[in-house]
Amino acid sequence: MATTTAQQTLCPVCHQADQVMKAPKAYERGVTRLAPPTMPVLQVRMMGYVLIAAALVGFGSFFILVFSGTAFGNDSSPTSAVQLVQVVVTIIAIVVALVLSLVALLRVVRGDMKSQRYLPAYDEALEQWSNLEYCKRDDVVFDPRTNKTISDAALRAMLTIDTNSESQAVATAHQ
Repeated sequence: MATTTAQQTLCPVCHQADQVMKAPKAYERGVTRLAPPTMPVLQVRMMGYVLIAAALVGFGSFFILVFSGTAFGNDSSPTSAVQLVQVVVTIIAIVVALVLSLVALLRVVRGDMKSQRYLPAYDEALEQWSNLEYCKRDDVVFDPRTNKTISDAALRAMLTIDTNSESQAVATAHQ
């Protein structure tokens, strides 16, 4: 029993260890200010591209199913021209839909690559968070390595990953 108390970290305010717990455990017990850092994920809008591509494919399908059914059966030259126009318009619609799908896919890949730049900062914040201690008696958060309390503002700054700063992300990626 004495070895457990000796291994526990003492609170820098009350100098006792009976109410001290790790930040993840304190968060599980309802201390909401000790929420873990959120994983940085960039939102990439691609639904517009997908909807336009789907409309173009629908337009091409409409052309094939409706108009080509009325144009077939006549062997006159105007229907051959109409069929040629239908085929060309349908192929163009399908190619444009494929290009829009490729653009949407590339945007998603680019967004994932940007998100990956923030992962080292996220890992660091998560490690700092898991090393923090909380004293329930004094309602303080502290770093056991320095044995100093951490204010709520400093805690938020420590656990926040700035995804708005592109220069920080590039600097992190090149380290």
